[in-house]
Amino acid sequence: MRKEQTNTGSKWVTGLMSLIYPSTCLSCCSPLYNHESYLCKECYSHLALTGYENLADNPVAQLFWGRVPLEFAASLFFYRKGETLQQLIKIMKYRGEPEAGIYLGQIAGRLLSRSSLFARPDYIMPVPLHPAKERKRGYNQCEKIAEGMSPLINAPVDTTLLFRRINNSSQTTKSRYERWENVDTIFGLNQPEEYQGSHILLIDDVITTGSTIEACCHALLAIPDLKISVVSIAYSH
Repeated sequence: MRKEQTNTGSKWVTGLMSLIYPSTCLSCCSPLYNHESYLCKECYSHLALTGYENLADNPVAQLFWGRVPLEFAASLFFYRKGETLQQLIKIMKYRGEPEAGIYLGQIAGRLLSRSSLFARPDYIMPVPLHPAKERKRGYNQCEKIAEGMSPLINAPVDTTLLFRRINNSSQTTKSRYERWENVDTIFGLNQPEEYQGSHILLIDDVITTGSTIEACCHALLAIPDLKISVVSIAYSH
């Protein structure tokens, strides 16, 4: 009885606080309901879905043809400047809101769980940040995306195998060739023998040229019989 009263009281306090300090939609600023995070239902419905998780030969998969062999590759939303998804990714990466990454990972997990092309991996592996950059940011945003995704696709997050050797500069203003030069050979592996024959799902926030993912794959493919799939939240083309 006491536990019921405690739960009821907690819900009452939460409801009262949401009235006094209502959370608002990142896009339209309307108040959010208790079950909503970051975006209201209406604004969420306007996010630009790619549908690539349901297309085997989608443009993101084609990006890696002849470069690295992948089991599956997809980006879930189009990344467009000035739109809501860009705002979400910015607050996740640069404004100290790791919860936005978990929110995006939950969306990704739900979409992937409905795809007949997507096979459950043995491990979800976020693209690693250099330790110095991760200390400065306070977290790896790709790891937060993976954490949100993990329970929905029933696979554990692994941050031990793949690591970043070099704290390279930002990719944002670089050409395709410069992006590749910027990431080639910067990733290494810890105890790769434990992953032989595994299926790994690599997670990134935004794919543009695919150079960072390609560099990760080149390191990972030193492991015998490894299968790799790739998913990003957004595709910028």
